[in-house]
Amino acid sequence: MKSDKQAIGCYETNESPAGCEVLQLLRLSRFLLNEQAEGKGSKCKTCSCRCVASNRARSRSHLQKELEKVLQCLSFEVIMYLILLLFVMAVPGAHAFSGPTPSRSSTLGSHHHPRSVALESTIAGWMSVAGYDQGYGDNRENDRDERASLYALVMDELAHRRGLSVSGVRQVIRKTKPQDLAARWRGWRRSCDCLLSLGFSAQNVTSILQGSSAFLHELDPEADIRRVVFYLWEDLGFNSWGKIGLGLGSWQRHKYKVVTTAPEVLRRKPEGGVEETVATLEQVGMPTKYILDASFRFPSLLNVPPSLIFCVSAYLSSTDVGFRPRDLGALYRRNPWLLHPRTVEQLRPVVAFLREELQVQRMHVVLRGYPQVVLKSVNADLQPRVVLLQSLGIPSQQIGCMVEAFPLLLSLPLEEQMLPVLFFFQAELGFSRHELWTMLRSFPAVLDLSIEENIRPVVSFLRDDVGLPDVKEFIKRLPPVLGYPVDWELRKKWALFQELGLDASDFAGFPGFVSYSLHDRLIPRLDFCRRQGVLAQDVVALRVVMAGGDAAFAKEFIGVDPEAYEEFLLDYKVRRKEARAAQTRADRESARSTRSWSERKKGEKKWGRMKDEVSSMEEDDDSFLFSEAVCD
Repeated sequence: MKSDKQAIGCYETNESPAGCEVLQLLRLSRFLLNEQAEGKGSKCKTCSCRCVASNRARSRSHLQKELEKVLQCLSFEVIMYLILLLFVMAVPGAHAFSGPTPSRSSTLGSHHHPRSVALESTIAGWMSVAGYDQGYGDNRENDRDERASLYALVMDELAHRRGLSVSGVRQVIRKTKPQDLAARWRGWRRSCDCLLSLGFSAQNVTSILQGSSAFLHELDPEADIRRVVFYLWEDLGFNSWGKIGLGLGSWQRHKYKVVTTAPEVLRRKPEGGVEETVATLEQVGMPTKYILDASFRFPSLLNVPPSLIFCVSAYLSSTDVGFRPRDLGALYRRNPWLLHPRTVEQLRPVVAFLREELQVQRMHVVLRGYPQVVLKSVNADLQPRVVLLQSLGIPSQQIGCMVEAFPLLLSLPLEEQMLPVLFFFQAELGFSRHELWTMLRSFPAVLDLSIEENIRPVVSFLRDDVGLPDVKEFIKRLPPVLGYPVDWELRKKWALFQELGLDASDFAGFPGFVSYSLHDRLIPRLDFCRRQGVLAQDVVALRVVMAGGDAAFAKEFIGVDPEAYEEFLLDYKVRRKEARAAQTRADRESARSTRSWSERKKGEKKWGRMKDEVSSMEEDDDSFLFSEAVCD
């Protein structure tokens, strides 16, 4: 027969305290199973307790307490199975323990091994010895039955009787403990009835239950739910949102969106509820219209505590960032997610880096143009981009000016966007580092352009269609030309330039011509000059025509009253609007005729298929009749 230490040899090797507890548990169980077992008292090396196997004079009740004490020190569901398995495998005669056979033994499989039956019997016996009235399997069966009946009751009350989503209610039941479910489901039922009576759909109520199952049972239907809902609809103006700019259908769909998406608004917090949050947002310069707009896009805005709003607003309006208090409302309207507990914590190192390393003076401009800079890491996101620009010879102060002019520079992908663009300018256009630095300083947004969609088509147009001898020089003088669309802007301006009798050399000498608006300056002024009999036959005259304001152009170059040119502009805009409307009608008629033609073609094909089917059926009928005649 194996000794106790051999039985648990895989558990402990040097008689650790945990091993002593297991050894004590095994010897105690052997004594309870067989009071005739022999054993000599031994003293553990690591503790001063006497092993209980050798003390036969102890009473059964004391042994029961010792067993319960040891059981409490171990994980009941896992360690008990492991220890009992080792015990059954190591101690002979353990399967002879007399005890109630639990019904759970049927779950071990269709082939009952003797050791499995002995293991279940030993569990039931130990539970009986420990003082439990029923067997282990019986308790599990009763608990399972009670839990199933509770689940069925909650499912019937919420899903079947009130029409909530079965899958949603099942998900809530699964993530709720049975004892919590028994205490909460009546409160859930009460709150769901209140929400349904207010006009919320069953789908909306299901979403609210899924997002607020931990506190929905605590809400009072009158003091919490109805109060908040009527405040949002009546006082805040959600019912009149259609008057502000949302259609009736959209208003009906979005009327319940805030409560459905952010059910936390129904819960009164220690610092106040939704009323205090709205009042605080109005104090920091956010009108009610902005609050409505932002809450539809970011419903959690109404859950922000007032103290957090004051904290973030105080930092943004400090000297480090430089926002004016009246500008905070517009910032929160576009970016309500800035009202987060970690905004100030994440923004401090970014502001310190931009101010100290890059000497950015207008930090509020950067944050307004790219508010996601709050989420950036200095070492992982900002520093590598600054190092790349410094490798081109750009000083840190100039990089700061580039960031102020184009804040999205801090968001461009390093390897996918910035490096390929810089390589294209150096390898294919022949830009030196100094020329590249000069161009980036004047137009940093060139790093955000696509090579295949923006830069390469413009370069090909200037080189092939216009015939410029030096495309690099033209781009150096006007870097924004790389972002102009070729088909519906550059080609039209080049055609207008050619109508004046000018060629590619003149075009290269006046790159600013393509920077003027086609319908606001180029065509109206050239048309007015033609009507007044004044022609711009060279680049110098063309520069004078395009430079300056409308009044200076009419008075100094043409020599007419500026009001005459204003009347001409109004007439030109009316004629252009009518021409665009006529073009739109023509496009619609063309699309309608094309659609009618395609439908007619489809009808002809369908009619042809029907004729073929009918003819084939007639042939089949004729052959059938012919066969009948032959048979007759």
